[in-house]
Amino acid sequence: MQKRKLYTGINLIGLTVAIVSFLAICLYIQHEWSYDKMYSGYERIYKFNQEFVSEGESQLVSSTPSSLIPTLIDEIPDVETGTLLFDLSIFSSVLIDAGEGNQEEESFAYADENFFKVFDFDLLSGNPSQVLSEPNLLVLTRSTADRYFGDAGSAVGKVLKVEGMDFTVSGVMEDFPSNSHMVFDFLASFKSHRHGKNPEWSPSNYYTYVKLKSGTNVVDFQDKVEKIKEKYLGKELAQYGYRTFFHLQPVSDIHLGDQSLGSIKPGTDIRYLYIFGIVALLLIAIGIINYVNLATAEATERNKEVGLRKAMGAGRGQLFGQFVSESTLLTFAASVLSVLLLYLILPKFSAISGVSLSADSLINLGGLGFIIGLILIVGLLAGMYPALILSGMEPIKALANKTKMGGGAWVRKSLVVFQFFVSIGLLIATFIVKNQLDHMQNVSLGYDREQVITLPYHYSMRNAVETMKAEMLKSGAASSIALAGDIPVHIKAGYRIFPGGDNQREFMITGYSTDEDIVKTLNLTILAGTDLNDNDFSREEANDKEDLVPIILNESAIREMGWNAEEAIGKTVNFGHSDARIKAVVGDFYFNSLHENIGPLGIFKDQGNANVLLVKIPPGNPAATLATLEEVWKKLVPERPFNYKFIDQEYAQLYRSEERVGVIFTLFSGIAVLIACMGLFGLVSYVALRRTREISIRKVHGATQKDVISVLASDFFKLLLVASVLAIGFGLWFSDTWLQSFANRVSFSPWPYILSILPVLLLAGLTIGYRSWKVFRLNPAKTLKTD
Repeated sequence: MQKRKLYTGINLIGLTVAIVSFLAICLYIQHEWSYDKMYSGYERIYKFNQEFVSEGESQLVSSTPSSLIPTLIDEIPDVETGTLLFDLSIFSSVLIDAGEGNQEEESFAYADENFFKVFDFDLLSGNPSQVLSEPNLLVLTRSTADRYFGDAGSAVGKVLKVEGMDFTVSGVMEDFPSNSHMVFDFLASFKSHRHGKNPEWSPSNYYTYVKLKSGTNVVDFQDKVEKIKEKYLGKELAQYGYRTFFHLQPVSDIHLGDQSLGSIKPGTDIRYLYIFGIVALLLIAIGIINYVNLATAEATERNKEVGLRKAMGAGRGQLFGQFVSESTLLTFAASVLSVLLLYLILPKFSAISGVSLSADSLINLGGLGFIIGLILIVGLLAGMYPALILSGMEPIKALANKTKMGGGAWVRKSLVVFQFFVSIGLLIATFIVKNQLDHMQNVSLGYDREQVITLPYHYSMRNAVETMKAEMLKSGAASSIALAGDIPVHIKAGYRIFPGGDNQREFMITGYSTDEDIVKTLNLTILAGTDLNDNDFSREEANDKEDLVPIILNESAIREMGWNAEEAIGKTVNFGHSDARIKAVVGDFYFNSLHENIGPLGIFKDQGNANVLLVKIPPGNPAATLATLEEVWKKLVPERPFNYKFIDQEYAQLYRSEERVGVIFTLFSGIAVLIACMGLFGLVSYVALRRTREISIRKVHGATQKDVISVLASDFFKLLLVASVLAIGFGLWFSDTWLQSFANRVSFSPWPYILSILPVLLLAGLTIGYRSWKVFRLNPAKTLKTD
């Protein structure tokens, strides 16, 4: 190693970078796989999802009725316990007052008295069976208690006002761990909620969990749940032409499960973990290939060493052990450096990946065992092939320096091709991901998301909201304002169109509760009919007066009923068991993720179910505009903080997972190129030195530097071209496979392939050119004097 410092350095740096990347990815994957496995008996804990089926169509949701779990506990002996959770932040924020003014909180949930029996999170204070057993009790996380009371230990017994009602702090728990699918700051007793006092089978707004007794047959339990459902819901649903099913989902599958279901905390597409796992293995492979290439290339330099050792009695097994021990020693050194480097880079990698990671899990018995196993495997794989070649040399030929490497050159060429195939392939995948992300940010959604902010709307503001809208418009800080049930980025409410009126089709439709200003605020395109106005009834008013509900449908909805925009105007439909008249048809717009196709949508006035104010602000300086809006807000609803969000930022949040994938791909594809080019540098250096005399003779005969570079570069560029062709094939496959999950995807472009291949070829060319220049500058008189 001391004798060959250049190659030792290249191998050490290459293996260190590869191993630290491998360990970082392994920590990320381990964290994602560990979700919700910290509870005792987690394998017996299940979450219920509810499926609604009608006319062959189905809709799966992650919430269930409040009556489900108490009924199952009472009537099915297989249930050890169960709990119910209501995430209030889905609907609105909550005002909390500790005596120093209101603060708006979003991580607030109601939980029943069994919550800590199912999920045994650490309670710092309070009795797990009593902290949520009575109305108006509140459990805080440690950080929340510190934030409100300065010290978590002094929080118990204190009173907080929640939306003006007194709640007593009954316990303090540790913050929810980063690998839990739940994350809240406040847990209030479910008995404080109306459905906690009187559970019902509708609506389905609650997360339900069950913990089964040991040895329970899950299939048999599911059958018993089906009978309970028929007992309490069968007749009622049959009247409306519905069927419903309750499906069990292991709690440990929530984070990596069906992402369309939605969860308390955004999950991860399990495909990304497989992709990252493959990337980690490929990075280790590239580091190993560097070692193998350089070791086999310099094997002929060690002929005499091997011959002398064999002549002195060394056996092949002893020589094999020597050379493998060299690679293992180098891998050990690289691993020690990797662990030290990991502690330095992990905070930055955690920020990039969006996951809180710690290297402490490597400094325990299991972690040390994993690292030792990694050292042995990498050391063996790196040293095995060179060791077989070197230990197999015949002593006489080795001492005479007449040993031929056989297929060694072909092996090196194949490994170089593989290295650069991986490097270019990862770059192509990176550009494909980036192109799709750029496309999603720039695609026309069918509505204006620029210059639109969202403000939380609470039912307590209903008496002031019209005045607020008028004052904001009068100030010039708003050009249009609408009340809505959701921001248009993600509209959640599900309804059905039933046969009735002029329509005989039945299908699922998304419902958007708004007021008469939504079309103007979002700049929706009216294809036919007229917009909603002040004189139109809300859905509640129309039902009370037994009149028709004025409704706006999108193109997809009327297409389902077989009409065009013009002929749909004035027709009546049965919208969620309300007779509705189609007043207008708007062009399709995306109201969910681009992963999904645009579905049928109905827009109707229903201010009673509004949760947000959508405010379109004029172009220009947003700071001054927002300051004016805040003044109006504080004048009319001083008790509620002015917390705004831009819709385009909320839209970007939909694709945080894909954005993280793109950043991680960029990082590790760059590392792969770095390691591969380091190996190429070493290999070119070796080949250039081996051909020093040949180059000197060419120089004496008039060869130019360009001629020398072309001689050295030709073989390597042939290998790089082969790797590029293979990488293009991989890119086409990756593009087709990954983009399948997007209903709206970027069209094919050659640029990801061009921008991936050219820089790598340029970098390789610079590497070859530099080493060729160094050799060309040598004095032929010195290099040829021994011949």
